[in-house]
Parts: sequence; structure tokens; C-alpha cells
Amino acid sequence: MGFAIGVWTAPRPPERRVCIAAAACAALPDIDALWSSGLPEASPFAHRALTHSLTFAVVATILITTLLFRHNRARLGLTLGLALLSHSCVDALTTYSLGIAFLAPFSVQRFRFPWTPLGRPDEMIVSQLIVESLLVLVPALVLAWLGWRIRNRSAVPTANS
Repeated sequence: MGFAIGVWTAPRPPERRVCIAAAACAALPDIDALWSSGLPEASPFAHRALTHSLTFAVVATILITTLLFRHNRARLGLTLGLALLSHSCVDALTTYSLGIAFLAPFSVQRFRFPWTPLGRPDEMIVSQLIVESLLVLVPALVLAWLGWRIRNRSAVPTANS
């Protein structure tokens, strides 16, 4: 999903570097999987807590944008921030957790969107992967492909210009 966000929101034509950075940002919130095993859900370091929060998204966006880019920082920061937040928003569509701590570290309250189409229909991980592939991965890949074709085509000068 982050790659697709990078394709559609980065300056034209979309650069691979920006799209790859956006894809990495979209995956970054799950870095908490490295240390969160066994932690109580109320811990700010638990899965889907601090690294899935708005605070983390803002701080990480500023750091990553500053480290990776010298020009167009505001626009690229918006792109990377949207990619970061996309992860938490997709997780808020799931039924198999206590929700997302969007307001961490200021609150331990977890949130889930009212519509939660992502889950384990028959309590099997395979069915979860199928549902998430159909509802998230395939549309993201199609949007990325379409965006890459459309935005690259419109950036190429024509013989009339």
C-alpha cells in the first residue's frame, strides 16, 4: 500500500526511491514485533501501540524525510506520513486484536474502525491471508501499477510540446 501511495502522491514522475521509501514506511509500524511478544496489551511498547500511533507517524516521518531527502521535503514528508498512517488504518480494519493505540503515548485506549472486514473468517491464518490479499494487497498492486503507468506517461514530453 505504501508503494501505491508513493506512486500517486510523490512529484511527477514518481521516483523508485520515493516509492520504496513509502513502502518501507508503510511496513515500519510492525517493527514492534521485534520486542512486543509477551508484553501486556496496556504497555506502550506492545504490538499496535506506540509504533502504530499518530505521534510515531509524525516523528518517524520527520526523521526519515530529513535523512533521505534534500528537496521537496514537505511534499515527500506528506507522502511518507500517509504511507506510515496507512498501516495503522488498515490494522484498525481488523477483528483479531484489541485495536490500535492511535493516541499513544498519551492514552492506552485502543481504537478499531466501525467496519472491520479484515479478520480470520474460520479462525485460520490462511483464510486471513486470502481475505487481506483480496481486500488490501491486490487493490494496492493494481493502484500502484495504474499510477506508475499514468503518472510516468504524463511526465514524458510529447512531440507537440
